[in-house]
Amino acid sequence: MDLAFKSLVDYVSRESGIDLHQYRESYLRRRIDLRLKMLGLNDYGEYLRFLKSNGNEEIQKLVSTITINVTEFMRDKTPFEFLMKTVLPEIASRKRRVNSNVIRFWSAGCSCGEEPYTIAICALEALGEGWLISIYATDIDDTCLEMAREGFYKPIQLKNLDRSLINKYFEKEGDGYRVKSFLKKYIRFKKHDLTTERPVSKYLDVVFCRNVMIYFSEQQKTKVVNDFYNALVGGGYLVIGKSETLPAGFKDKFECVSLREKIYRKIK
Repeated sequence: MDLAFKSLVDYVSRESGIDLHQYRESYLRRRIDLRLKMLGLNDYGEYLRFLKSNGNEEIQKLVSTITINVTEFMRDKTPFEFLMKTVLPEIASRKRRVNSNVIRFWSAGCSCGEEPYTIAICALEALGEGWLISIYATDIDDTCLEMAREGFYKPIQLKNLDRSLINKYFEKEGDGYRVKSFLKKYIRFKKHDLTTERPVSKYLDVVFCRNVMIYFSEQQKTKVVNDFYNALVGGGYLVIGKSETLPAGFKDKFECVSLREKIYRKIK
């Protein structure tokens, strides 16, 4: 990492409160280069001087460029189908044996809210009435979290949902759709940095962290997956992205339930 680039990353990390060192250098350079091109700047040193003279506005734009992910409902349908057909029925059966009706989820790196709302829809469709569903949804990007709380999406973001589900869980509004208020009540959105903070809760039944750890170093991955392990109940499930793998050292902590869908279960 050359000095000008390192100075830029150090400065933005310090000013934003978000540790950008957690991202791969090649990824950071690509995202930062986008801002340089948009601003007509030539190099990282020039950009750092620009940031120091333009306050927080450009820093926020840069952080959003680095952290924001364009997602959609039922992104990669098959993990959610597996959740509905296999994971949730197993959890429900286990809960009934101990007279519990509470099922708790964490969508870690929830971006603009599509994933936690998808989880809520899947849980309601698969389980029916009589269950208390609680979903924590976290991200480090304020802009994403604000969009998630608003729950307003364009039709292309709902392209994977059946029309019956759209009618059931969304209201048509202007050029898009807004999540119905009853669905929002299942979800608590919160700002959270996976790489530096403790888990948002314990005794979770399912943790989703999909296509987030691809940006982390091995050390950061180990910290995050260990946090997930500690946050899950015995037999709880971890769902990661299809291109991701668990770090070394977790073979005795998680068993693979579906290699194709990258779903793991905490070994009790």
